Amino acid sequence: MSAAHAYSTAAPSLQPQAEPRHIRIVTTRAQRTARPRALYALITVIGLFTIFMAQLLLSIVTSDGAYQLASLQSQQRSLAQEQQALSENLSLLGSQQNLAVQAESLGMVLGSTTPVFLRLSDGAVIGTPVPGGEGASAIGAAGSLVPNALLVDVPLVDQTLANATAPTAPTAPVGGDGQITAGAPATTPPGSLPSPVTR
Repeated sequence: MSAAHAYSTAAPSLQPQAEPRHIRIVTTRAQRTARPRALYALITVIGLFTIFMAQLLLSIVTSDGAYQLASLQSQQRSLAQEQQALSENLSLLGSQQNLAVQAESLGMVLGSTTPVFLRLSDGAVIGTPVPGGEGASAIGAAGSLVPNALLVDVPLVDQTLANATAPTAPTAPVGGDGQITAGAPATTPPGSLPSPVTR
């Protein structure tokens, strides 16, 4: 063994190494009681869970409200279309052609073109009354109105009254002797206008 090698493999020094000191700080009783306990952690977790549940329920209610709003808007659109259809039907029934046809079905005739007035103060007739012509119509070539093709399916008033008064069973109250009691409603014969019952 060489001398250089002997110097390099010399024995380690025999000085003792200092061990690291572990320092621990001892807490006081006040510091130990001031630390958060498990109850505080539990309250925090419950609070967070409550906030998340409230947010979830709020989003559910909001989405449900959006669906209800969409349903109500769809219903509003359908009701607006129905209102428009009924308005068109009402304007059709209120047209001059329909009124003229319904009046002729009730037996009214077209008067002369010269107007005649009745003065109410003395009952004098102003103008020359001319009787209405038989078969004269307000609609068509002889009349002043153009026929309306949309009125083909509209029933006439006399047919409606005939259908309404057709099943006329004795609806008047009958007394014990078979006589109709006083105050019984009078039945309207077909083809005539109903009149109010006065007492």
